Amino acid sequence: MDQADKTRQIFLIGTIALGVLIVAGLIWAIAMGPGGGVGQVDSNVVFNDDGDPAVGPADAKVTVRIYSDFQCPACQAAELILNQVMQDYAGRVRFVWNDLPLTSLHANALPAAIAARCAQEQNKFWEYESALYRNQASWDSLAAPSEYFITLADQLSLQKDSFATCLSGDTPRMKVAQDVQEANAMGLEATPTFFVNRQKYEGVFDVQKWHQIIDAAIQ
Repeated sequence: MDQADKTRQIFLIGTIALGVLIVAGLIWAIAMGPGGGVGQVDSNVVFNDDGDPAVGPADAKVTVRIYSDFQCPACQAAELILNQVMQDYAGRVRFVWNDLPLTSLHANALPAAIAARCAQEQNKFWEYESALYRNQASWDSLAAPSEYFITLADQLSLQKDSFATCLSGDTPRMKVAQDVQEANAMGLEATPTFFVNRQKYEGVFDVQKWHQIIDAAIQ
């Protein structure tokens, strides 16, 4: 085999490999996109919402539980849509936040989760949650993000000194650990993951898809 034949063979192999990657990516996108992620009912899941941030009536017929990672790009996309969905179902559906920082992939996911729990102690979890996602690109690659998180708290009019003290405390870390333990017990491995009552969904959905899912659960 001459050099030209070798070059053609390498090019052919590379083209096939690229095609396989593209097909795999399309399959993943379809599974995780607005039309995919058909919910699976798991009657064995056990939720412990104690201490978790929540909005909506405690006796709502439908509860949406969010398992998310602040450094996850897909979670960032999902959050923007969920904000609209939470407004659309205000007073009718309960939304409960659960931390699932994927620390093997996202070095700053755990510190961000702790920071949000410190904001929760000052009754501003949801404002801080939105700010973390909105500014994700500003802190996700920082070697030491604590100072940025404190600055963000100050911008949201949180008591800065109390917030800074909280970041090194045990309470927010234990709250995050409780959520992670719950997620691990259910075998959750991907973010974002949602439970609508006991029906499980993974990925990012558009507003219309969310309406279909929640309306079906209400009915």
